[in-house]
Amino acid sequence: MGATCMSTAKYFVSLLLLVALCGQAEASGQLSFADSIKTESLENQVILSQKNVLAKAEETPQKITLFFDQIQRINNLEQKKNHSYTLVESGQLALFIIFFITLAAMAILTLLKRKETIRLSALRNQEQTYRQVLNKRLPENVILNFLEDENLDPVKVKDCAVLFIEVNEDHYSESPKKRIEMINEVFQNAEALFIEFGLIRIKSSGDQLVAICKRGNLTPSQQANNTMLCAVKLRENVLNHEGGNLSLRAGISYGDTLMGFVGSNTFCFDIWGECIDEAAQNLQSANREKIKVSKYIMRSVNKDLFKVESNLSETNQSFEL
Repeated sequence: MGATCMSTAKYFVSLLLLVALCGQAEASGQLSFADSIKTESLENQVILSQKNVLAKAEETPQKITLFFDQIQRINNLEQKKNHSYTLVESGQLALFIIFFITLAAMAILTLLKRKETIRLSALRNQEQTYRQVLNKRLPENVILNFLEDENLDPVKVKDCAVLFIEVNEDHYSESPKKRIEMINEVFQNAEALFIEFGLIRIKSSGDQLVAICKRGNLTPSQQANNTMLCAVKLRENVLNHEGGNLSLRAGISYGDTLMGFVGSNTFCFDIWGECIDEAAQNLQSANREKIKVSKYIMRSVNKDLFKVESNLSETNQSFEL
């Protein structure tokens, strides 16, 4: 394209020079015949040059148009290339953002999972602690009925030994605080014996304790013997208590009971049944420092371990040890 433009310019310059020379010769009137021939030759060259110039001028717009089309195509290709680069860069940025968000989400999920694991572990430990506490207070079937079924309805428990205990002072202490401390000490000792012999403390009221012996791995005879041994051991501990101011009596029975929670705002666990009433009556009719048991208990226990002081009669359906 540059060579074409230079050639066209040369033709124009030659033409202008010839025109100037012819004008000068005519003005001076000194041209000879030979000069006339030369001038005619020059004119022919000028005409040829003009034709060449016109031909070049006709070709030039097409070449220029083609040139600019090529430039436009190159520009379009450059734009597409730049657009592709932009898309690639945008894609890379988007992938980086997605990768970063994914890492952040995984970190958050891991942290939440760890917190949830810690919370669940704490809940399991708490539940285990609650179960251990409840096992000391409630029979196993009552706990399962309450925790798993969320049922507070009374539960019937068959064949369990019932123990009522009452702690008495031979003469009242001058200090109520000291009296409470002594009774509390006896109750703590009783709870330790309950664990040793497989009894469960149900409730306490004033100077009285109520417990039952109901374990799935114990036979009725073992339950009766364990309850008797626990009562005898506790009586010995009370009689040997420092100060010698306390005494204990107890009532024991055997049979079916109904256990459950009473109350709406403040729950209280309690037991009912004929054997409960019988054990309470045995307690009330027992002499000082004596343990009064029902007929069934007396038949079930190992009599070599206990000394019976009263015999069964038609009117007396209990024994006293």
